[in-house]
Amino acid sequence: MITYKNNKSTVNVEITRHAVLQMQDRYNKLFDRKITAIEAEQQIIKRFPGCNRLKNLKQVEKLRVKKHPGVTLFFRDLDFTFVVQDAKLMSVEISRAGKRHLNKISEFQVYKM
Repeated sequence: MITYKNNKSTVNVEITRHAVLQMQDRYNKLFDRKITAIEAEQQIIKRFPGCNRLKNLKQVEKLRVKKHPGVTLFFRDLDFTFVVQDAKLMSVEISRAGKRHLNKISEFQVYKM
């Protein structure tokens, strides 16, 4: 479990299986090193506290907020963006400049390159 502080209190965030699998896949794409699901969850727990919450959302992020009802927050570190919706970590995306295109490539295409 990970946490963040809002204006009123500390919020516990549940890490979903989907987010762990995305971290596992995208860590491999970014660093060319396979990690297990347990290591992926540990990476999330290690990286999340150092993230900054995004307040000025870009068009893509605004579209996601419109598309999925509920409270959606974005937290970013140098390598990854963590998408939290209703106190659940729903998605992990690569946010490093010049590597964002790897979010859209399937695992098969990465190995084919």
